[in-house]
Amino acid sequence: MSGYTPDEKLRLQQLRELRRRWLKDQELSHREPVLPPRKPWPVEAFWDKFLQNGGPWRNTTQPYAIVERKPRIFPGDTIVETGEVIPPMKEFPDQHH
Repeated sequence: MSGYTPDEKLRLQQLRELRRRWLKDQELSHREPVLPPRKPWPVEAFWDKFLQNGGPWRNTTQPYAIVERKPRIFPGDTIVETGEVIPPMKEFPDQHH
């Protein structure tokens, strides 16, 4: 005898349907995963609140936030304030670079 019996065909059809339904159930909706609300640590909660836009600390003026780097000085340069000329670097013949 060749082929499946009607009972075997019905069983295979039911297994295929169950498998399709199971695979469909594995797909996540746009609302999943549903996670419990996260409770931040006290310090983390403070910084989150502190860094929000519109905080009172953001309303302060910032003249003290401007930082300028001092210009580099090389041998032979003249210091504007004093008029002093930077002497050349000393040679150290016993040291190799």
